[in-house]
Amino acid sequence: MIRNEFLIGGAAENIVLARTFTVSGDNLSASSDQHIFVKAGATSPEVVAAAAGDPVLGVSQDTAKTGEGISVGMVGITQLTIGGAVTFGERLKADASGRAVRHLGLGAYGAIALQDGGSANEKIEALLVPGGFATSA
Repeated sequence: MIRNEFLIGGAAENIVLARTFTVSGDNLSASSDQHIFVKAGATSPEVVAAAAGDPVLGVSQDTAKTGEGISVGMVGITQLTIGGAVTFGERLKADASGRAVRHLGLGAYGAIALQDGGSANEKIEALLVPGGFATSA
């Protein structure tokens, strides 16, 4: 089932435009799968966890098992799980587990950090940047 949502939540009452997609073969049901980058799956309208170097579709807003619907934040400010230290204002891309890490070079990124984060698996606020692509470092 595809559904568009307008979610308001988080510590600062963030506003996120989200859409419901179906979880593909990659099960996104672990608590660590909430607030990670996701990418388009093999068939429409499926999503899977993004990996390093993948173009990002959005950020999972909850968890779901294979074949179930999952809400994906696509525009706005969202919570995002980091894979290491990040600094306010930095561009963020996915690591091998879909967590956000610093984007220091050229290419696709999915968000901008709206606060500092110090350690892996910490959640920060980030601005989603659909189609973000850096042409300079």
